[in-house]
Amino acid sequence: MNRLQKRVLVHHHAVAHIDKGGIIWLPSFIGRWIDALAPLVGEIGLLLHQSTIRTPRQDEQVRASNVRLWSLGEPGGSSLLWLERIKRMRRVCRAASSAADVLLIRGVTPHQQIVWNATQVNRKAYLLVGSLKGNRLLPQLSPMGIYGWVRTKLRPRQIRYMAKRDTLMLANSPVLATELRQLTGGPATFVPTNSIRASEFAPFDCRPIGAKPHLLYCGRVTAEKGIRELIEALALPAAQNYELEIVGPAISQEQASFVALAHQLGVSSRVTWHGPVSYGHALFRFFQRADIFVLPSYHEGFPHVIWEAAANCCPVIATRVGGIPGLWTHDTHGMLIAPRSAEEIVRAVNRLQADSDLHEKIVKNAYLHAQEYDVEACAERLVEVLIETWN
Repeated sequence: MNRLQKRVLVHHHAVAHIDKGGIIWLPSFIGRWIDALAPLVGEIGLLLHQSTIRTPRQDEQVRASNVRLWSLGEPGGSSLLWLERIKRMRRVCRAASSAADVLLIRGVTPHQQIVWNATQVNRKAYLLVGSLKGNRLLPQLSPMGIYGWVRTKLRPRQIRYMAKRDTLMLANSPVLATELRQLTGGPATFVPTNSIRASEFAPFDCRPIGAKPHLLYCGRVTAEKGIRELIEALALPAAQNYELEIVGPAISQEQASFVALAHQLGVSSRVTWHGPVSYGHALFRFFQRADIFVLPSYHEGFPHVIWEAAANCCPVIATRVGGIPGLWTHDTHGMLIAPRSAEEIVRAVNRLQADSDLHEKIVKNAYLHAQEYDVEACAERLVEVLIETWN
């Protein structure tokens, strides 16, 4: 196992919490990645915002002893204090620079260029984990909505700025790496990311799809994830026997609109809303009892939830967007469909149900594929690239 004998600062828009015992808590998607990365580098400094109260989402304890939090302060807050927050972030980044050799930004993040400029180290890397082609065309008509839209539109310019200044450009899907090359005109390397550990893979089991297909969605409950189309699919004539479980956090107004839609379409008795579920075996059990996992997003990077479904032998139907086609081949690892189409969801489910050979093939191929990309393997690949570049 290669080891990078350097101190690495990691920046992302995840929010950390430190409890009274000094333990750092992170959302699982980044906490597990940090724990896998920690044994492979000298030290890790986390350039993250910090909450005073631990939230349910902060469910992963950082166990490595060589990880330190450099707090960028509380997230959000009044726009009147925006300049003060930026000044604080710059001060923290400059202070952290004295204890680091490498800056790694896991982007895109709202403050990525501020962190890049303020962190005074010679070696900088940028790991893109979300597609740049999924930006909203029109802003939400509110001050924060317009601010967020403008910030989104500035991100490609920020990435070009960083790339032109000897930043190592990385992406967690081959498709996203191509997006980076097209945007910057320079090189970009595929480096995968994941959350699931090798020890957490379920024993292989290709479960038959029942007469009443049991569908699962897991992720944020928001319109851009295709929740509306997923509910509309249940109302189509060819899907009258489908059942759907929805797992994940929601914005209350959006979930209320989806619940109302299910009532309006007469399918509410076949939809179960679970809300957030702790990462790990509690979550994996949902995959293990579902017939098919459906991710009908409008845009994505490469979502870890696809690896999680595959590791639990649950066949995947996902939209052909963002970084997904770069790692997920149609009719080989899963089924890829067009976004914004309830009809395509139903056609894919019914095809999987009718074709047991196809079902068995994609479950097996996806399981083997996911074994190549557990979180430990992803961390090792990242360190290999950093060593090849800087050692």
